[in-house]
Amino acid sequence: MKTGPVEKQYTQEELIRKTARVKSMFSRTKQGRRGGEGVKGKEIFLETEAGRVRALAYRMDEAERLPLFVNMHGGGFILGNPEMDDPYMPRVAAEANVKIINVDYALAPERPFPQGLEEAYAVVKYAGAHADELGIDPARIAVGGHSAGGNLSAAVCLLNAERKELDIKCVILDYPPLDIYTDAGDKPRGKGFVARFFLSPKRSRLFDACYCADREGRKNPLISPVYAEEELLRTFPPTLILTAGKDSLCAEGERFRDKLAAAGVAVEHRRFENSEHGFTLSDKADAREGWTMMIDALKRWL
Repeated sequence: MKTGPVEKQYTQEELIRKTARVKSMFSRTKQGRRGGEGVKGKEIFLETEAGRVRALAYRMDEAERLPLFVNMHGGGFILGNPEMDDPYMPRVAAEANVKIINVDYALAPERPFPQGLEEAYAVVKYAGAHADELGIDPARIAVGGHSAGGNLSAAVCLLNAERKELDIKCVILDYPPLDIYTDAGDKPRGKGFVARFFLSPKRSRLFDACYCADREGRKNPLISPVYAEEELLRTFPPTLILTAGKDSLCAEGERFRDKLAAAGVAVEHRRFENSEHGFTLSDKADAREGWTMMIDALKRWL
């Protein structure tokens, strides 16, 4: 294995300054803009145990009591918003026959681990406690997310293994980063724009430090789920994992798949061999197939 450079320790102020340009660039992109015309979800604010959390909701006004899918967007823990996934949520809601809460969780480095995780967990707990108000079946709740949102979804399940407060029926992990501890220079090189801009070793190290500044602390399974012990993994609900062959995160997603299977968890996996990180956020054939797999998983397990 290659050995990455000794990681520089940054203060939170330094991390905020170093990521300001990236955040500014992202905010000027179509995906970085929030709200406005064309957004399909309804903006809601939930008063949770972790504070007031913004989200986009889908089909929540329907009278019929339906299962709930709680979705977490990607963005390397420092970027993104639920609007990124907004174009795809109506299809999921309609075809899987679910209601959806698409979470706008706290972002690093201003609010590092565990704030985003605690907010994601609290939203799921809030939904279960307010099932009648939301018109959902509290016994049929799923969580899932893309990239960093996949990490948070896995971590929600691990946190629930400790707290035993949630009833999660299935989890969807879409090209998730599950090993934040291993140096990015020791991982395979990804291909494509996202890999060059967001997942280069230099930028990945910065993003990882933003989420948790303490390198050794990143071995915490709530940060790097791939390090979870079998006892915790046994508590996982049925899991769908999608990986991309040209993604530097592919191997860790498949390592986690193997650990879940060894723990006796019902796990389904598909590697999209010729796809890159972030491939489902498009209208290409592989994206459509990926969303179909996610919808089918919700229909099967909820």
